[in-house]
Amino acid sequence: MIWRAGATMGAAVPVANALAADVGATIQTSQPTVWHFLGYPFEAGSMIAGLCACLAVRFYVSQTDRVAHRWTVDVPVSALTLMFTAGAIASQRPGPLMALMLGTGMGAIGAGIINIAMKWVRRMIDPNAAEDKPAG
Repeated sequence: MIWRAGATMGAAVPVANALAADVGATIQTSQPTVWHFLGYPFEAGSMIAGLCACLAVRFYVSQTDRVAHRWTVDVPVSALTLMFTAGAIASQRPGPLMALMLGTGMGAIGAGIINIAMKWVRRMIDPNAAEDKPAG
């Protein structure tokens, strides 16, 4: 009987030591995976979501506008929209849902990005220039 009590105490000592060594309970929270590209940090999930949404919209647009040799326009425009989406996500660092919306919107704008960029550059070059073209 005494040897059973000794065996029980012998098993309890390592458990007591382990409990005494544990300073306190810790709560581990998950953090988004952050990737870096050319020195710019961004959340991996948001970037993947945004780029996939942009690519899906561009694929949809290219399939609905079936014109011969249209791919010569669709490929550069799709590349441009993907780059703008990646740049916007890297600079704004949105959550995954907002990145999906951003990618979908950029993909839907498509070639309109060129017009938006031209207006932005003209405004940066000459801030006093009128927004609309002169009548005539």
